[in-house]
Amino acid sequence: MAKTPSLEHLRTSPQSWMAALFMTFAAALLARGATTSTAIFPLRVSANHRYLVDQQDRPFLVVGDTAWSLIAQLGEADIDRYLQDRRRRGFNSIIVNLIEHKFSSNPPRTRFGLAPFNTPNDFSTPNPDYFDFAARVVQKACQRGIIVWLAPAYLGYGGGDEGFFREIKAGGPEKLHAFGRFVGRRFKNSPNLIWLLGGDYTPPPEDRWTVTALAESILEEDPNHLMTVHDSPEIPAAAAFDQAGWLGLNTVYSYQTNLFQPLLAEYSRQPIRPFVLIETTYEGEHDATPDQIRRQAYWAMLAGAGGQFLGNNPIWHFDGPGLFPFPGGWRQALDGAGSRDIARLGKLFRQLPWEQLMPERNHSIVSDGYGNGIATALTAQTPDRQLSITYFPSTGLGPRDFMLDTGSFSRRLKARWINPVSGRSSRVEDSPLVNRGQYHLTTPGHNGAKANDWILILQSR
Repeated sequence: MAKTPSLEHLRTSPQSWMAALFMTFAAALLARGATTSTAIFPLRVSANHRYLVDQQDRPFLVVGDTAWSLIAQLGEADIDRYLQDRRRRGFNSIIVNLIEHKFSSNPPRTRFGLAPFNTPNDFSTPNPDYFDFAARVVQKACQRGIIVWLAPAYLGYGGGDEGFFREIKAGGPEKLHAFGRFVGRRFKNSPNLIWLLGGDYTPPPEDRWTVTALAESILEEDPNHLMTVHDSPEIPAAAAFDQAGWLGLNTVYSYQTNLFQPLLAEYSRQPIRPFVLIETTYEGEHDATPDQIRRQAYWAMLAGAGGQFLGNNPIWHFDGPGLFPFPGGWRQALDGAGSRDIARLGKLFRQLPWEQLMPERNHSIVSDGYGNGIATALTAQTPDRQLSITYFPSTGLGPRDFMLDTGSFSRRLKARWINPVSGRSSRVEDSPLVNRGQYHLTTPGHNGAKANDWILILQSR
């Protein structure tokens, strides 16, 4: 929830041949688009353990939004409004608290008075009416092709008053087991679900049962859905729960300035699991700029992540109690720069074989001028050497000079720039490029939004 200070990827006539080529290309794009709009849930892990797929093994790119207080804070009409907006923009995943401890107007009750427990804070006394309402919210998301990453019992930053860690610990394992079995039964038939355990806190080893007992009891009733963990900042899920048999995918939660470093570290972790950037600096907090939000997202995609989540203040708490002041409200924030930029990111990568991209760590493509720190240009390439994508972060210094080495490609290259602010494409000068030797190139400069970040796409012809 972005609660801590910032630390800073024929033979035929020419006319017929071109028509056939166009139809084939269009069909491929439609098929890739269907991956998001008509994915068959539940999701599972790909055969190579690098990303998520639907029930027909179609890659599922996680384009996520943080909607932590959705169930507790909004009525059904506003829930519909939010979900419809996210669907329209191509978001296909949202993080939601099943029960809210602090960041809503009437916690842990919904805004209209439904309490999650018949006895306050007693996890063995769930109120079926509350969880029926929560299940309707999950169903509404399913109708729009959106996966709900559902946090069943958010622990809270540092185990403090933001979450339920203290109540869970006081209640003991037996009550937690009962709650886990209850929610497992209640949601096991909701296909669009991933269980997101923990929540801003990695308990010390002696208290880690507050996560594992819940995971195991949910699993008793619901073997259908993937599970992962939202740990403390800078602790990946696999670092704390690597031995847990139920941990299906990994998460990165980091405020590091050089965010690409923890991302690349998780790409290299063994055993291999798909990972997502579950949380980093939120739009509307910590003086974040639009280019910073873009940098975080593109770094994730080019460091091997299976997707990433956008965070926005005030969307995450929907104008309820938050941690940072915010201008306007969540409805206006729906059309913020972050929403528009991440929508463009999703559209771009879905048109490409993003699931084949592998981080290029040795600067063999952008061989000089790749920068350092927050200016580091990150590159990923497909194993067949047919495609590479490089993201050049904003430096605020105008165009960037760099050296491009094309020797790792198999054929001549079509080279194009993508403006991450507008989505417009432009041809790189001298394109197509020969797949041997080096080129001295310059990024196009300002992108129309007081920044100069750009995306370079090289595709073999």
